[in-house]
Order: sequence, then structure tokens, then C-alpha cells
Amino acid sequence: MRLVGKVKQKKEFSGLPDGLIEKVLNQKQIKNKSDDERVKLSRAFLRKYFGVFMTNKVLKGKDESVLESHISSRKRDYSLFYKKISDVVGVDFESVLDFGCGMNGFSYNFLEDSFSEINYVGIEATRQLCELQNKFFESMNFSRAKVIWGDLFSFSEVEHVVKNSASPRLILLLQVVDALENVEPNFSKEFLLNLKKFLGNKDVLVISNPLKSISGRNRFDIKRRWLEEFITQNFELIDKFDLFDEEFLIAKPI
Repeated sequence: MRLVGKVKQKKEFSGLPDGLIEKVLNQKQIKNKSDDERVKLSRAFLRKYFGVFMTNKVLKGKDESVLESHISSRKRDYSLFYKKISDVVGVDFESVLDFGCGMNGFSYNFLEDSFSEINYVGIEATRQLCELQNKFFESMNFSRAKVIWGDLFSFSEVEHVVKNSASPRLILLLQVVDALENVEPNFSKEFLLNLKKFLGNKDVLVISNPLKSISGRNRFDIKRRWLEEFITQNFELIDKFDLFDEEFLIAKPI
């Protein structure tokens, strides 16, 4: 699509999958505008959900300290987070699949502390973030870790990653649901139901949503009850807790 190339002329969007950009261009509130307006509105949307993470500090990151610069990760104590998951679930996972991972790959040291040697696969739409993390893994000789450039809206890609990973799996969707829902309403339900088809009974999902705005100044008053209800209806909800200004749901297939 011609307009996809126009959107990607901006460096911050050049590493995003074409399919994702096309979905944004075809959103109801955008698709009937003029070409120039569609490009402008699409870039504004993508900047809010993807470009906002592409700060100079993040792009120059070489070690775990980048987690303190990345908006979605800087409040997390990853050591405490992974220990909490281990205490709640009590499973020796073979692999971790981190969908929409952002810069979570830089927390691999903390992941190993809680789960010993473990295979980690991050799936991230922004190519630049994939490259940064893979360079980090290489520099640290983390041969079991990698980040794949991919589009969560292409379920064939997701299916391939799941089928080529070892079970029991720890599946992370940290602050990803909002982005999926804003690109395509109800897609996260479709995503989770499709994902469920390929999971074993020992696999565990961890889903989080922010309780505050990115600036941290505004607390969200409306809880995402629909998500908890959906999880309860289609999975076994193991635990629910708030941590680091995020709401976490832990579930497994039934």
C-alpha cells in the first residue's frame, strides 16, 4: 500500500511491520480522510503506542540500565516480579514467550535468577528494539535468549513461535492489551483464544495493564472488568494483584 511507505518515511516508524501500519491507516476514524491526513493521523497514533518508547536513552542502551529509561519498564523491579510469578505458579518453565516485549529482554539476568537457565523469545514490532536486545544477548553470551521482529496481528507468526517453543511456557503480555485494542477493538480476545489452541495445561499466561497514564499523573478510574471476565470464562484465573502501578492477571488454559 502506497501510504504505508509514506508513514515509514519517518525514521521512528521505519522499523514497524507493514501489516500493522496498514491496520492503523484503515481504522474507522482515519480511512475516509485525505491521503495526507491519513498519514498524519496514523503517525500520531503510532507515536502514542510505539514511537513514545523510542527515546535517545533507550536507543543507546547497552545493558540492564536501559530498563530505567524505557517508559513501560522503568517502574518494574524485575527481580521481584519474576520471583512473584515463581512463588504463585511454582512451575519449572522451559521457555518464556514475551509478546510485545518492548525492552524486557534486558531483564534476562533477573529471569534466570528465578527460573535458572531458560529459553527466552521476545516478539517485538519495532525492529530497532529487537536489534538492541539481540546485541545485548550476544555481548553477554546469553545463547538461550533472542528477540524476533514480528507482528502480533499476524497469527501465523505467533503460531510459529509457539509451536517452536518448549513447554511448560511462561507467556507474557505486559501492557500489550491496550495497544492491541486501540488498533483493532476486540482483537485481544481473538488473540488469546487463538493462542489457547496451541497451549498445554502447564503453560501460564501473565497479562498486565497500566493503572496510571504514561505520565504517571493520572490514575485510570475504569478497571478493565471485561478482560478479567473474559479470562475467567475462557481460562483458569490463578491470581490477580497490583504491582508497579500495573494490574496483573495470571491464568492457565482449561
